[in-house]
Amino acid sequence: MTLTPSPASKRGVTHFPKSRSALLLTLDVTVQLKKRHGDILRIEADDYIQNHLPIRLLDLSTMALVDRKKLQNHISEKIEGGHFLCEEVNCRCIDRIKEELKYSILSHRWGSSEITFSEFGKLHEQATRGYWENTISFNASILKKMQDLQDGIQFKTSLVKLHHFQEVSVQRQCKYGWVDTVCINKESSAELDESIRSMYAWYRDSQLCVVHLAQTSWSVDMKDDPWFTRGWTLQELLAPKQIKFFSASWEAITRRENDKALDSAERQTAKEGKDSPPLWSTINKITGVPIDDLLDFKPGLYDIGKRMVWASKRRTTRVEDMAYCLIGIFCVNLSIAYGEKEGAFYRLQAEIMQNSDDRSLLDWQGPASAYNSMFAASPQCFSQALGLTTDENHPTSPDHISHSSVNFERRMSLIVYNISEVPDLASRYPGPTAFTILGRSVSKPEQCVLMILGQIGGRQRYKRLAVIEEKIVEEDLSKKGPSEIIIKWCVSPRMINTIEAAFETSIESARALFVCKSTNV
Repeated sequence: MTLTPSPASKRGVTHFPKSRSALLLTLDVTVQLKKRHGDILRIEADDYIQNHLPIRLLDLSTMALVDRKKLQNHISEKIEGGHFLCEEVNCRCIDRIKEELKYSILSHRWGSSEITFSEFGKLHEQATRGYWENTISFNASILKKMQDLQDGIQFKTSLVKLHHFQEVSVQRQCKYGWVDTVCINKESSAELDESIRSMYAWYRDSQLCVVHLAQTSWSVDMKDDPWFTRGWTLQELLAPKQIKFFSASWEAITRRENDKALDSAERQTAKEGKDSPPLWSTINKITGVPIDDLLDFKPGLYDIGKRMVWASKRRTTRVEDMAYCLIGIFCVNLSIAYGEKEGAFYRLQAEIMQNSDDRSLLDWQGPASAYNSMFAASPQCFSQALGLTTDENHPTSPDHISHSSVNFERRMSLIVYNISEVPDLASRYPGPTAFTILGRSVSKPEQCVLMILGQIGGRQRYKRLAVIEEKIVEEDLSKKGPSEIIIKWCVSPRMINTIEAAFETSIESARALFVCKSTNV
């Protein structure tokens, strides 16, 4: 074999040409590696689609509904064709797939003639009958035809809204969109359950949340828009990282691409009410939500009382939704059971207490839950909350949780004092009563927020009578009388009869606040 000189040979290095078999082997290894890479990427893509994307999305180029299976097939075909593969060291191929699947999401107030999932599917089929898919352009020709169909005339307002949402989304490079009215099949209880539980995450993970304020002409008119009074729109306001507000005529309220993209100076200006246009300062006044929470909200069991106050200003058509719309905000797990009415908010509070020792959950005024006197009947009871400060003596953080093995539940531990310790209180609340200190008042720091308890049936059972502000010096209270107590609640309304038998008391008492005495303090 004759050696071929090369620049490298002049430096004392001789390169031999590879044989045909070696080249084929190298090529085969490369193909196998790419196949393996593609298989791994396909698994990552399937996981992302199944666990992080909505159940179905709108393909904004055709306005067709596509479910997760279709998205998986679409991405799989692209992976097979060599898309998304990257040989750069710091390149994450899954990020390319996420970019391909990014979606916008609509937040709006439902009108009287909103089109549903099944109605949209039928109209879309009629509108595209006889069309080749590749002739359908994004310019809403399909939506226009759907409006002109006899069956679509009644949904014209809803379809016009979809048309504007489509235009806004495509202008911001989103290939997919999600609209609750047409993307959720409410006839499927399993799908409805998953959608309600996942709603917060879907809004948070969207590329852009498009907010349509149907009764707003400019930012100064927002205070009268019903969008700010609805229960579901609270999480739709807080969850998205990128949000864009539009007026009734679909004019952008501000010139920003993302209305939440404020620097520190702009945040401070909004807090001072000097932002122009006055978007966030106005929303702050309407909702009572601090600017920092509006722009960068963190869900979880923090500031429970304050978040209940935000919810107290809102309403839902279904009673149960007043609890379900708060699942994502508090980051709790709650099963969906339409028909339980006020029981849903009772279960929400019980779930919160099982995972948090935040005493602001007990700071409310008004009617008590029918299932337990400790819990409020609705979020509206928190509108007159006295407000608690956070300090070391009265923790309001999930880190301070009292555990109990009884009934496999977590309980909140409080200290109960005999009301005779404070003569003025004893005169106002006669009878076998006691009180516990929830914390210091926000508006009157020199005073404590007390929960007055009335004994029922026996020494170890109490019910909530009131929450008041009172000047109390804890150091002056007797250390002999008080005992540490553990609040106990009914696991569910169906458990009332079981509790009645266990405590040998009446149904009325079973619905009251139960406390089990522990060791003396």
